[in-house]
Amino acid sequence: MKLPTDPAVARALVALTPPTESLLGMVASFRDAMAGGLAGRPSSLRMLPTFVDQPRGDERGAAAVADWGGTHGRVSLVELGGRGRSRVLAEDVFVFSGEDKSGPASRVFDVIASAVERVVGDEAGEDSGGPLPLGFAYSFPARLERIDRAFALPLTKGWSLAGLEGEDVAGLLEAALRRRGLGRVRVSAVANDTVAALALASYRARGRDAAARPAEVGLIVGTGTNQAADLPGHGIRNLESGNFDGVGDVTTAWDAALDRELADPPPGAQRFEKMVAGRYLGEILRRIVEDLGRSTSLFRWPASALGAPFGLDSAQLSTMAGDRSDARSGADAVLRGLGIASTRAERRALGDLARGVARRAARLIAAGLLGTLTFIDRDLASGHTIAVDGSLYGGYPGFDRLVRDGFRELAGAERARRLRLAYVKDSTGAGAAVIAAVAATSARPRPPSG
Repeated sequence: MKLPTDPAVARALVALTPPTESLLGMVASFRDAMAGGLAGRPSSLRMLPTFVDQPRGDERGAAAVADWGGTHGRVSLVELGGRGRSRVLAEDVFVFSGEDKSGPASRVFDVIASAVERVVGDEAGEDSGGPLPLGFAYSFPARLERIDRAFALPLTKGWSLAGLEGEDVAGLLEAALRRRGLGRVRVSAVANDTVAALALASYRARGRDAAARPAEVGLIVGTGTNQAADLPGHGIRNLESGNFDGVGDVTTAWDAALDRELADPPPGAQRFEKMVAGRYLGEILRRIVEDLGRSTSLFRWPASALGAPFGLDSAQLSTMAGDRSDARSGADAVLRGLGIASTRAERRALGDLARGVARRAARLIAAGLLGTLTFIDRDLASGHTIAVDGSLYGGYPGFDRLVRDGFRELAGAERARRLRLAYVKDSTGAGAAVIAAVAATSARPRPPSG
C-alpha cells in the first residue's frame, strides 16, 4: 500500500490496516466463539439451528416467498424448474411506513399478506388446489424450534413492534394470510438471507452435477452482515456473525466512538458488523475526515457539511474509492452534492481513505470466513464454496478481489485457491423458494395459530 504524502492521512491508513498477526488471532477467536456457541457457553456467536436441509438440485414447482428484512419488503412467486433452474413469475416490492415499524405486529403481517394476495391472486384461495408452499425470509433474530416455527427475539434495524417478541412469526403470517382468505398458502419454512444464499448456491451446483459438493457457507455483506454454515454434526446454523465481539485488536478510536455513541444497536452489540457492513462504512469515513479536519490542513470544511452522523453513505464511499480520474471528478460530484467545494488533494486523500475503510472491511470479512472454514476443515485440505450476496459485496468495485486477497494473506496462496466465492445476486427470493420446496416435501402438520 503506497501511503500518501500527508502524514496524518498516512497514519489513518496505517490504523485502518491491522497487522496480519492480529487478523490471524481473530480467526482463532472466531473458531473459539463458534465452539462456545455450539456448546451452549456464553458466546457472541449465537450458532442458531435453522432446521434447513441442503437441496438435491432437482426440486420443481411453484413456491411463494415473503422477504422481510428492513424498510422494504418483497413478495415473489418463483418457479423451480429442476437442474438448478428458477425464474420469478411475479413480484411485488413495497415499503413499510414509519407507523408500521413501531405499531402492532399484526399490521406488518397484514401488509405482507396483502402483497402475497397481489402476487398469487385467486390461485391462493382454499378451493384452488393443493397447498402453495411459502418461504418466509425473516432476517431478524429468531429462535427456531423447527423449519416452520420461529419465535421472534428482540428486533433490530430500528424496528419496535408490539406483540412480536416471543411469538411464532410463521404462525402470525399464516393468521394474516387466513384473514385475507389465502388458505392455500402455507408457510413451510422460515429462514434468513444467509441461509437462502447458501441453499440457492447448492441448488444450482447440484442441479448441474448431482454429485457436486454443496455450498458450506452463506454470507451476506450488505447493509448488515451475517454468516450461515453447514457444520458437520450440527447441520446448517445461523451464526449471527455480525455480533462477533473478538475485534479488540483491530478496533480504532473511530470504531470505539461509533460503538459507544450508537443507541441501535446498543454499545457492545454487533461489533463486527459496525466495522464491515454497508450501513457503517460511510460513517467511519465521515468520522475520520472530521477528525483529520481538526489536525491537518485538509478537510477544513464547514462543520455542517459532514457534521451530521451518517452524513456519508457507503454508495458515496464506493464512488469516491473507485474514482481514479486525474481530477477525481466523481468524488467532486459527491462532495458538491453535499455542498462542499474541495481541492484535488483533498479528493485524492478522501479516495485513499475510502479505499482504506473498504479494504479493512474485506480483510475482516476474510478473517471471519476463515474462522468458519477452519472450524469445518482445520487445514483447508478440501475445496469449499462460500455463497455471497449483498449490496456492499456486489456494489463496491472489486470487493470480491479484496476478500480473495485476504484469503491469500491469511491462509497462503495454495489453500486460498481451494476457497470459491460464488456471488448469488438477489438470492433471497429464489433461495427461500428452494428452502420452502425442500421443507414442503417433509412437512408436518402445523397446529392452529393466530
